[in-house]
Amino acid sequence: MLRSAAMKPTLKARGTLRDVAHLVGVSHTTVSNAFSRPDQLSPELREKILAAARSVNYPGPNPAARMLMSGFANTIALVYADPLYHAFEDPATSAFVGGVAEACDQRGLGLLLLQGGGASLRTIQSAAVDGLIIYSMSKEGETIRTIADRGLPMVVVDQPLIPNVPFVGIDDRAAARACAQHLKDLGHQNFAIVTFQLGSDGHCGLIDRKRLKSISFEIPRRRIEGYLEVLDASGPGLSVIVWECSRSNEESGRTAAEGIFKITPRPTAILATSDRLAIGVIEAARCNQLRVPQDLAVIGFDDIPAANLITPRLTTVHQPMAEKGRLAVASLLKEKGALRMKVPTKLIVRQSTDPAILGQAQETEINQRNSCIIQRK
Repeated sequence: MLRSAAMKPTLKARGTLRDVAHLVGVSHTTVSNAFSRPDQLSPELREKILAAARSVNYPGPNPAARMLMSGFANTIALVYADPLYHAFEDPATSAFVGGVAEACDQRGLGLLLLQGGGASLRTIQSAAVDGLIIYSMSKEGETIRTIADRGLPMVVVDQPLIPNVPFVGIDDRAAARACAQHLKDLGHQNFAIVTFQLGSDGHCGLIDRKRLKSISFEIPRRRIEGYLEVLDASGPGLSVIVWECSRSNEESGRTAAEGIFKITPRPTAILATSDRLAIGVIEAARCNQLRVPQDLAVIGFDDIPAANLITPRLTTVHQPMAEKGRLAVASLLKEKGALRMKVPTKLIVRQSTDPAILGQAQETEINQRNSCIIQRK
């Protein structure tokens, strides 16, 4: 029977491994195996030992002592830049965390989720872990330096690129180029780019090329550069505006769209750096009696489940978020030999950009520029 919090025994009242061994009449090693190596005992003996442990309030071997003896915590940390609850609100990030958790479970490893920056730095400094996965973080601030100073194995996912540190991600520029080329091929001339935050200053609204040169977050920079690589090469007859959002969610997408719709000439195609932003744009278009895609084509990024559920279904870039999580764990444990790993992406064309798509979406593998894999030295 489970004890309530009020009945939890004090440290003084707890039994010891020696007490359990004496009670059952077995060695200390046998008691330890009942907790840490159950396959070494018969089910009957193990249950007898566990019952004796419960009777004397012995919780099992101390994890801290075990770590001191072995030198390993059998736990890795995933360090996330934003407040941790954002990781569970965002479907793409949630899928990535799920992939990391699955890979840890398969290897019998624990997983510690940590928030980067601020008051969390002390926790990062002292966390009992064997390695760290850095997920989508800016080079600015003290988090990266704090992690590096620990001298533990680490892997970066998505951003930032750090010399000689293993990296798992996608070719964001190539994926963005495919998006822009798709809309350009449909004949659009007036474009808007809706992006999540470019820096940590909370800016929201139209931005100029000067701000684009000072982007501190690498993912939006790569995607915007990919879009503009196609659109800027199209000549003077084409217009492009960029709207920055402070968050990557539907509300931010709606706010951006409302501002963009007031601009003359109104853009007829919007490239969003996430699906959640794109879905917000579609919702705002509906409220303004704009038909998607006849009056406004919208393309997202990530291919979250909602992209295939919204009406019209969203054209987007599919990236395998869970697979990125699994690869990050494999890279951290040096099961993969590549220093830089880029996972493949697909352009998924649905009705939000092309009214001719009536049934199943069209999928196109995106060719990655500089897709060679750099091996570990």
